[in-house]
Amino acid sequence: MLVLLGLSTLAAALVPQHGLRDSTTASTTTTRPTESTTASPPPGRSLTVEIVVGGKKVPVVAAPLCKARKARCEPLHVGDQLSLQVLSKIQAELEIPAFGLVGVATGNSPALFELLPQEPATFGVLFTSSGQVAARIQVLSVKAAAKAIQKPKAKSNSKSRARGG
Repeated sequence: MLVLLGLSTLAAALVPQHGLRDSTTASTTTTRPTESTTASPPPGRSLTVEIVVGGKKVPVVAAPLCKARKARCEPLHVGDQLSLQVLSKIQAELEIPAFGLVGVATGNSPALFELLPQEPATFGVLFTSSGQVAARIQVLSVKAAAKAIQKPKAKSNSKSRARGG
């Protein structure tokens, strides 16, 4: 008990006084400008994609996700917020295990999934009853997505064959 009392007294002696008492000595106070530490938004976009599952082909959400070709039409990449609406040809319960999400989809009412991928990967949308893959979501890194939209440069030495007639 005495040790605790001694430690608290020592700590109180080492902590500077903050003008608790009225004093006649002049003191100077300097203030530093405060920096705002607001978190910057992720470098992604807000995208909405609608797919239909339950057919012969497994849909893949990966390609450039713009309805009209725009200058910044990139594939899905890390930081993009994806609102995925999944319709099903038959009523089905769907899950995205990597995000811990479950939803029910029909032909008229989609299952809604809000995703914010934090790492590049391929995620599966599964039918919960059978465990089969209903769809895939392919997420690229930001660098890989930027590289994917660069147009390949045309070769300057390419020659077309003349066709004789």
